[in-house]
Amino acid sequence: MRSSEGNLNVMRKIVFGFCLVFWGYFLLNPTLNVFSRENEKINEESNLEAFQHYVDGDLFELSKDYSSALAEYQKAVSLAPNNPEIRFALAQAYLMIKDVESAKREALQIVPKDARTHKLLGDCYRVTGQDDSAIVAYSMAVQQDSTDISNLWHLAVLYQLKGDINQAIHYWKMVADLQPFSPQVYLQLASLFLQNANLDEAIPAYKKVLDLQPGNLKAIGGLAESYETKNDLDEAIKYYQRYSDLEPANQAVRSKLIALLYQTGRKDEALKQAETFTALSPDDLDAQKRLGVIYLSSGDYAKAESVFVSYLKSNPDDPQIHFFLGKMALDKENFDKAKEEFGITVALNDSVPDGWANLALVYLRQDSIGKAIEVYRQALEKTGEEVYFLFLMGNAYARENNYDSAVVILNKASDKSPHDVQILFALGSAYERKGDFDQAVAVFERLLRIDSANSPALNYLGYMFADKGIRLDESLAMIKKALEVEPDNAAYLDSYGWVLFRRGQLQEAEIQIRKALEVMKSDPIIHEHLGDIYNAMGETKKARREWEEALKLAPENENLKNKLGK
Repeated sequence: MRSSEGNLNVMRKIVFGFCLVFWGYFLLNPTLNVFSRENEKINEESNLEAFQHYVDGDLFELSKDYSSALAEYQKAVSLAPNNPEIRFALAQAYLMIKDVESAKREALQIVPKDARTHKLLGDCYRVTGQDDSAIVAYSMAVQQDSTDISNLWHLAVLYQLKGDINQAIHYWKMVADLQPFSPQVYLQLASLFLQNANLDEAIPAYKKVLDLQPGNLKAIGGLAESYETKNDLDEAIKYYQRYSDLEPANQAVRSKLIALLYQTGRKDEALKQAETFTALSPDDLDAQKRLGVIYLSSGDYAKAESVFVSYLKSNPDDPQIHFFLGKMALDKENFDKAKEEFGITVALNDSVPDGWANLALVYLRQDSIGKAIEVYRQALEKTGEEVYFLFLMGNAYARENNYDSAVVILNKASDKSPHDVQILFALGSAYERKGDFDQAVAVFERLLRIDSANSPALNYLGYMFADKGIRLDESLAMIKKALEVEPDNAAYLDSYGWVLFRRGQLQEAEIQIRKALEVMKSDPIIHEHLGDIYNAMGETKKARREWEEALKLAPENENLKNKLGK
């Protein structure tokens, strides 16, 4: 026996003596023996010996001697097997020593089952992973006693584990009603509201957490995420900033803060955060890379290049960094460096379209159209982006005036993407420049059936009709419609003047062409058109002046030379 045995014996005698007197009084007085009818703790089959074992078990349990308590409860149950109080004590003792199956067996035999019995069964089912049975048991307990927080808590957690968010929210709300000052409960509710995309309830719940616990990082992060999901980026930034201030070394939060600052145009703040982050984490390659990208987007090529070069020392095979270096070199017209970097980009990752497209662009900028077309051929083999590179290749052929090849390639692209108006525009333009007027008209009309408000196509086809002097009413309507979209577009104003000229409305034509020249003074076609209008008006000196100006801007134009008698 333990050192406290003497005290235990004294307690046992006191309790037993009191209970014996109390029990005897009721047993010997039939008129007062309501115990047998109403008291659910000790039924009529109980006897003094069973009760003594029960009391001894309870005392052992109080002193945390669970093995001795279990032995006493077993003796009590053997003497009073139908007593629910004694059998509950035995089931609970089994659970105390983690003999869950025995606890469950005893609890199942209790009749009737009260709230605490259902709760004990729920605990047994829960610890053995029988979640559905646990939910049933805890629900029965809640029906009998809705004020026991532990039952509600277990139900909330179990439904959460099952993925039944609505039921989990229901029970967490019940817990919150009983524990209105628990930040943990409101945090659970808020996270479930967010998971359920119920932002109008998630945000107040997170704010309730902060009212109770102002520095709770989970609530601050949850508010940041909620506002970001709601696309209230200024509020999201506020909470990401608050989180970052409390935990400066948190890379994920600072990265998100930098991204949102950059996304909302607050580039100076994004740059400051990126510089701070990189200083705090000098070995973080992602932070270094992000800083370089921000420098690049801010136009600070020197700092961007310095960061990227430093980054490549640790990670030389990052194709994205070589791509960025290539873009900077191309912008500075350092074509050899650009070709080198884009070449490395596609060598490291030949499936990325941008690397190939920009490598070809370098050759186009150098007027090496044939080499650009060869790059497009390689890209077609490597990337699988057939439509994109067929489109670029068709434009390249058109650029070198190889309109036959352009039409063939662009038709292939259009076959693969028949509703792509960009491809159709390039194809119609190639047919027109090839001299196949009818095919060009057919393609542009097809484009306009897909996109009737496409202003470039409206202008192009309208000008084609005006230049031919046919379908002038349609031409005028098309060009007016294009101007409704872009009223200050010089090309559209020139087309408008030209169709008016073809309709014989010379004064109105002059006004529109002059408007075009105000927008684009160095366009030879507009000067030539104004000269043609003056010539039709009989103002030959003004006509020659405009033609001369046009010839200065386009000295190889044989048509202008003929008009000037040169």
